[in-house]
Amino acid sequence: MLTDAVVEQVQGAADEMAGWYVSRRVDIPAGDLAEVTLPGSVKAGNGVSLTIGAPVLVEDEQYRSFEGVLTYPGMVTAKVRVEIDLNPYTSSYGEIGLRPARRVPKLLVSAERYFDGAWSVLEELARAMVQSRSSAGRAA
Repeated sequence: MLTDAVVEQVQGAADEMAGWYVSRRVDIPAGDLAEVTLPGSVKAGNGVSLTIGAPVLVEDEQYRSFEGVLTYPGMVTAKVRVEIDLNPYTSSYGEIGLRPARRVPKLLVSAERYFDGAWSVLEELARAMVQSRSSAGRAA
């Protein structure tokens, strides 16, 4: 049986996780997200990189999710395990998003550092996805 204190801790952790979700629209039709090939990694201009790993099982076929790792450069390097989501945004566009996979980072990665890195790699990932799709269309 869960005590009220345990329930509050779990709810607080869930609220904190949801607050660290970063997403952006990508210029790919939502219906095409199932066919888009993601790169193995992307690196932003600020040096933050995102390595994309294995797919995560999602029961809704309109959604895709992958394991990933954000790597932050600098005097104090840090890594954050993330989940990468591909979702329908509207019928015309898809959405990509990142969130910490297990818990909000406490050491080495402040909220500011996390969000700066997450936004920058999402920009690069969106660019790579659109470019990959354009290249595949020309090859067909």
